[in-house]
Amino acid sequence: MKQLLYIVLLSMLGLAQAAEFLPVDEAFELDVRRDGERLLLDWDIAEDYYLYRDRHSLNTFDGGEVGPAELAQDFVIKYDPNFDEDMALYYDRMSAEYPVVVDSGYIEVVYQGCAEAGLCYPPQKRYFDLQGVAMERPAAGAGSVGSSTSDLEGELINFAEPAAPVQSTAPGSNQPGAPAAEVASMSLVAALVFAALGGLVLNLMPCVFPVLSLKALHIAQYGHDQGHARLHGWIYTLGVVLSFMVVAAVLLLLRQLGNWVGWGFQLQSPYFVAFLVFLFYILALAMAGYVEVGQRLMGVGQDLTQKPGASGTFFTGVLATLVATPCTAPFMGSAIGFALLQPAGVGLLIFAVMGLGMALPILLITYLPGLAKRLPKPGHWMTVFRQLMAFPLFATVLWLVWVLVELEGSQALLTVGIGLLLLTVAVWPALNVRPGSGPFVQITKRGLRAAVLVIAVVLVFDHREETELWEPYDAQLVDRYRAQGEPVFLDVTAAWCITCKVNERVALSGDRFEQLVKDEGIRLVKADWTNPSPSVDALIEGFDREGIPLYAFYPADGGPPQMLPQVLTPGLIQDTFTQ
Repeated sequence: MKQLLYIVLLSMLGLAQAAEFLPVDEAFELDVRRDGERLLLDWDIAEDYYLYRDRHSLNTFDGGEVGPAELAQDFVIKYDPNFDEDMALYYDRMSAEYPVVVDSGYIEVVYQGCAEAGLCYPPQKRYFDLQGVAMERPAAGAGSVGSSTSDLEGELINFAEPAAPVQSTAPGSNQPGAPAAEVASMSLVAALVFAALGGLVLNLMPCVFPVLSLKALHIAQYGHDQGHARLHGWIYTLGVVLSFMVVAAVLLLLRQLGNWVGWGFQLQSPYFVAFLVFLFYILALAMAGYVEVGQRLMGVGQDLTQKPGASGTFFTGVLATLVATPCTAPFMGSAIGFALLQPAGVGLLIFAVMGLGMALPILLITYLPGLAKRLPKPGHWMTVFRQLMAFPLFATVLWLVWVLVELEGSQALLTVGIGLLLLTVAVWPALNVRPGSGPFVQITKRGLRAAVLVIAVVLVFDHREETELWEPYDAQLVDRYRAQGEPVFLDVTAAWCITCKVNERVALSGDRFEQLVKDEGIRLVKADWTNPSPSVDALIEGFDREGIPLYAFYPADGGPPQMLPQVLTPGLIQDTFTQ
């Protein structure tokens, strides 16, 4: 507990020393005016702030039309880690001129900038008529899109949602996250209210509700001792609030270091998503009764949600926060957007209130005896209810697996599936060590469980990207390489071929394999038989085979292809390539 508080205080101290950032309209003061047949745009940029040249565009509506932009040339080229490329940046001042072609309607000016201290503002949109007079944001559906001077493509990163491609949109269209103008005008009180409501609604999410409901029923059993119940209510609240503040501290610290991140940023990491898949799966098995409470290692989720002591209650709050990270509830977007534009202390306060809102139902149960008394008395129904709560967690596992596939591709589906199968074996109750078991039985069961766990973890977290050296199969391509005297390795595979996938992971991937291919000058050709393909059908028939996997090595001397067995090893591949 003391260590956790120490970490939070250190994070707050470091972040509180960061500069207070200017409101976006003070950081980038935009002036639009008409000069004859030209429209002039000027930005007065505050010291230590800058605008992106390639993140500016101008869109016209209601029949208006302007010509190509003439942008000032006094920009500087600097490497930007946010976009991982060299970017053209304006300091002190940025200007643009547009010839007016059709003098009607209105314009939308889009721009984006950052502070040197690390904060990057979301894309800004301002509206003017063709005389340069500022307008309020037009009502939804007003006007029709005319022309856009921007043909930029890329990613504009919003502080509250995943990055989206740049689009020319009509005013009033729905934008992800909270628009910057609305966030800038929000008061601290409104942000705190939204944060509390967002945290409260988080409890209804399928990833949080099972943990919350069981803990609520457990605390309700202290109804005869209100003081004890309230103590546990506040300990749970402390676990939630501190966990929210730790997440916020990491998020704010990353932003101070110049990284664009928002709530849920950790879900961009395949490793973290895989960890959540395992965590939710264990929790679901515990809820379903497959994992016994007495297991120290495998019953962590069950123990944390039902452990009677203060530490169990505290870590239930931590667990509830952890399982809430994949979820975003209504009201949270505006509150988080406001928090990320404020000084560190204010941002941490908003996240703390969000945690308080999430913990509020437990506190209400402890302070409203009537509410606790309305809960059903303990009995067999609790076992049924606990098992019922396993299904939302299993559904969350499926969703997280889908997220992982989106991040890593379809290969992740098989990898995680095997990992979950091995994890199920590892938590098999038959491997529990019973009282009175002999040393041999204890060592055997624990060793088997540890071995299966290690294999599961290595399988899932040993990240290997498929080499780009593979080329899709084409008969003429193989003939050309052979005519040039180059060795060719042919792999006939399919997504549904388990043996093929095992061989790819064990023998046909990794740094050692890639280096061997480069050293020996091997051409890698892959024929995909996942879907029916006449050319692959003919290839398999030509080798007088009935199925796959099929591996053939064409030597550089033009000799006949050497057929390899269906199960490959790294040693076999090395011997074949170096012969």
